[in-house]
Amino acid sequence: MKLHQKSVLSFFRGCRAQAPDREGILLKKGARNTSYQRRWFVLRGNLLFYLENQADHTPLGLILLENCQVEPRLGATEPHAFTILTPRVEGTGGRAYKLAAENQEELGAWLWALAGASCRQLVALLPTLEAQYRELCQAAGQEPSSPPEGCGFVATLSTPSSFQELHEHFGKEIRVLQVVRGRPQ
Repeated sequence: MKLHQKSVLSFFRGCRAQAPDREGILLKKGARNTSYQRRWFVLRGNLLFYLENQADHTPLGLILLENCQVEPRLGATEPHAFTILTPRVEGTGGRAYKLAAENQEELGAWLWALAGASCRQLVALLPTLEAQYRELCQAAGQEPSSPPEGCGFVATLSTPSSFQELHEHFGKEIRVLQVVRGRPQ
């Protein structure tokens, strides 16, 4: 995905006064330079910025965590290593970011924070999406349905792995409602 550099930088600088979701040192293995480099990482929503030093004002890079997989690297020679796998996007291959924490406690904290990053962003969007869903139902003359039985709606909001099921369920309903309303996508 192509991101506008000025927008990303102004977002990063504008949020410096607010506490990030997580920040700290991680070791990053570069694509060209295969040795680990100490970097300061800042997680804000589903954006993971990395800087050379904590005091820097301009990030070296950004990892968009949307639809990423975060996996511990159990067979790695480095202790406390994990990988962030980005998906393939229009004409680009996915990328594997190889990172390592400095200890087991930090590894667990980072894995937990990264695993929930996309979900937290989606949960923040939930009220807006729910309002749009209700509007479509009303326009189609239908009563909005509740989440599928047995999926545990509240658990779904806090468990990233089951959010996909909720997304698929409501996505199907929204597509049907759009067709009924005459706005197929």
